[in-house]
Amino acid sequence: MKKTEYAEAHIPSADEKLQELETGKHDDYALPEFSKEVPVSSRKHESGSNVTMEYTWKRTDSPSIRVTRLIFRSGEDLSGLYRIAARDGADSICFSHNNMTYIARKTAHEIAQALYNAYGKITGALENIVGYLTTALGSDYVISKVEQDSWAFDRRITRGSIHYVDVDSLKAKSRSKLTEMIAEKIAELHSGNVIIGRFTLNNILLGRDDMTLSDLRKMRVSRKRAYVIEEFKNILQYLFAIGFATREDIYCAIAYYTGKNELSCSEWYQEKTGKKASDQFDLAAKIEEEVYN
Repeated sequence: MKKTEYAEAHIPSADEKLQELETGKHDDYALPEFSKEVPVSSRKHESGSNVTMEYTWKRTDSPSIRVTRLIFRSGEDLSGLYRIAARDGADSICFSHNNMTYIARKTAHEIAQALYNAYGKITGALENIVGYLTTALGSDYVISKVEQDSWAFDRRITRGSIHYVDVDSLKAKSRSKLTEMIAEKIAELHSGNVIIGRFTLNNILLGRDDMTLSDLRKMRVSRKRAYVIEEFKNILQYLFAIGFATREDIYCAIAYYTGKNELSCSEWYQEKTGKKASDQFDLAAKIEEEVYN
């Protein structure tokens, strides 16, 4: 494995994290012997750009994930995905299929379907959602594909081509750069009046030279433009509270964000103060005040 440079800041490479990955605690994904059986029948249906696979199993009481229905985009190599080596009901799972890495996240059927249908219609650097499935035990999962070596703060998905990054190992310069990138990606998402919902560092998936927003299960369209500012403020409060972002980082993030979403910021400012902001400085100053109060 070779070391990877991430923008201007150093992100730990796979080599540097290999020992930690091998010795760290993971969920028990081991499969019992009887789970190795295959479905007794399968059926494939194509409609437009969608492919539907349906599988019938002799046994339905297995604790491992057995797919009964899978919907994915044509062009994706998921036809043979009928079982995943994980416990049915696990929240977030990373698995490999046909030499590609995927993330499956448990959610309600309606949310999985909505995320699948909405992908590509929402502005922002979002993970590549390629399908969703239903299991023999009635669980539903939305599936995203990881197309390059990536790094994550969430141990649950650090398998295959996704490597773990310990937040405590990042230098100040790395954290500042990443805070800047978070502000850019959130500003882009909010420009379409869409919020990600309950942001944490687990929502970040780092590539070699960029980042995407991951785990979109709480993503939704905001009813009011001003609500996106509340989410942005909450994200900055979170980053500051965990010691990830400094006051200087916060100020730079706010300055960038208000420049990109001035209309939403102006509406939020008027609701908060009862008057119109005279300029962008007023908007930035008010958001900064709220972050620390």
